[in-house]
Amino acid sequence: MSKFMVLLYANESALPRPGTPEFEAQNAAYGAVFENFSKRGVFVSGDPLSPSSAATQVRVRNGQSANASGPATSGAEQLIGYYVLDCQSPQEAIDLAATIPCAQVGTVEVRPVLQT
Repeated sequence: MSKFMVLLYANESALPRPGTPEFEAQNAAYGAVFENFSKRGVFVSGDPLSPSSAATQVRVRNGQSANASGPATSGAEQLIGYYVLDCQSPQEAIDLAATIPCAQVGTVEVRPVLQT
């Protein structure tokens, strides 16, 4: 088994707002994904993230720390959540990533975790 970081990117402004039927449907879809991952024994961890506006960038240059508000990258899609999956192969991780609702409206990045 190998671990894979699965990063979820989507346009935050286009996501359903809490309290709407669309938000409830989205939560149910993510709940079904969690159930599937758990049942298959691949789920290690995962959580949604606060909006990118809550992010803080930290950079250290020449021994000096500089912090800035907001995400480290800009673009149409923001990092909205993650999973860590323990899969038999990269293909299994990719196939499972395709079942995540975010893949239908944004981008899901699958990256192997270095084994140290």
